[in-house]
Amino acid sequence: MLVVAFVALLVAAAPAGAAESCGRKVIDDWYNDGRIDGTYALRCYDDAIEILPRDVRVYSSAEEDIRRASQAAKRGEPAPPARTDPSPDGGTNPPDDSDDPTTTTSTPPANGPDDPGPDTEVAPPIGTESASSVPIPLLILGGLALLLVAAGSAGYVIRRVQARRLPPPAA
Repeated sequence: MLVVAFVALLVAAAPAGAAESCGRKVIDDWYNDGRIDGTYALRCYDDAIEILPRDVRVYSSAEEDIRRASQAAKRGEPAPPARTDPSPDGGTNPPDDSDDPTTTTSTPPANGPDDPGPDTEVAPPIGTESASSVPIPLLILGGLALLLVAAGSAGYVIRRVQARRLPPPAA
């Protein structure tokens, strides 16, 4: 019974991630780095603004960035850069010229050319593909809740069955 309930929970959660709208793709693109890098169909930008979570709409520049990307797409231009810089130091990082073939690095990395350096990552990424994916801890807690309800129900049923089998006390 518990396994069936848990599988039903997973099956019910699966279509939510499988049927991803193009508006959700625009929002996910913005969530990646605070700007929209891709070019989408014009209706996708409108869909993204409609389904934008309220807190993101109020406390970030997402709606404005999506509107600007939509205007650029109407003109056939690439998306403009974000108006707010999501980097922690407020935009003082030098631009990344790693894709520019004219830029060369004159000094090798401090640890040598083959050593990638110290592993600064505390935990590996969990692998959530989008901003709207179901968190794994939520699925685990849901499974535990179902397990506890099933155990309580089984205890209640066992007590009722045993109460029927006992002969009445002799007086």
